[in-house]
Amino acid sequence: MMAQSDRQIPDNARCPHCAGAGWSWWSPSVTPPQEGRWVVCRECLGTGRADQKGRKRNKPNEPPG
Repeated sequence: MMAQSDRQIPDNARCPHCAGAGWSWWSPSVTPPQEGRWVVCRECLGTGRADQKGRKRNKPNEPPG
């Protein structure tokens, strides 16, 4: 999932936890189930890069697939 096609991150530089998106989908595990939301990837600090360099990426508009 790449949220920003104008700023591609090379495969070898992408954060392995968010696949370069900079954001991860979080859903609480409570009953009744609540709506999930996007949270900033803690591994890359929202940059989408394994080296944590660059600007924070834009949050995706829709839930994952």
